[in-house]
Amino acid sequence: MQNYISCDIQVPSDLMDILIAEMGDLGFEGFIENEKGFEAYLPAVDFKEENLRALLENYAIPSGALQIKLVAPQNWNADWERNFEPVCIAGQLRIRAPFHEADPAFPLELLIQPKTSFGTGHHETTYTIMRLMLDMEMKGKTVFDYGSGTGILAILAMKLGAQEVFANDIDLWAAENIFENMALNQVNGISFLQGDLSVAPIGPYDIILANINKNILLSSFEGLRPLLKEAGCLFISGFYDTDLPDLLLVAEKQGFKLVNQVSKNNWTAAEFTV
Repeated sequence: MQNYISCDIQVPSDLMDILIAEMGDLGFEGFIENEKGFEAYLPAVDFKEENLRALLENYAIPSGALQIKLVAPQNWNADWERNFEPVCIAGQLRIRAPFHEADPAFPLELLIQPKTSFGTGHHETTYTIMRLMLDMEMKGKTVFDYGSGTGILAILAMKLGAQEVFANDIDLWAAENIFENMALNQVNGISFLQGDLSVAPIGPYDIILANINKNILLSSFEGLRPLLKEAGCLFISGFYDTDLPDLLLVAEKQGFKLVNQVSKNNWTAAEFTV
């Protein structure tokens, strides 16, 4: 597992959404709002302080409003376990940690060990793409989970009846976490490789899942298109409502057609076909 950088920023509420969107473009992966602003996180190896300070200066935010600290992996684990509560989606799916009791009222249940990741269903990006997945017929389908993180989307695909799932992620912790979560959920049929899009088998796949961020999505549509079968479906999330027009412009050039979208708290997931 890798260290993360935490940036605690005091910012007026009217600037919060635009700053979070801009910091997403700088590679920040997670955001937690607080009384005075928000905290933002990204891997320490990707942090460029000068870029962040230039962004804040552009919005006239004083340097003293930013506090930066290194977050060790074990601290993330403790925080997640302290704050992790089950997530329920559309009355169909409940996501819980191993230390929560099961609830037989839900047709589907996922167990996710909370670690140094945001793929637990709590964040709107994961929630919205899973909401779209619940309406998709996946029985017997082949699925590619691009940037799998905890493996939560890959595992849900298997629970929904997918025949075979391939997953990848650039982070080593994802390899550790996905196999642990597969065991917790007693699922087989998921193959994992560490790396970027270049490590994906040629496919083609019936369904591709990509919960990443706007910039990676923009650069990936061209590479994802050959991996998707004709009439296949691409589900994407990890971006704001206001980012969808930019994504549409690039996706449509590769032959993708928007067929559905779901939003929650200004975050959006979208479904495309070809």
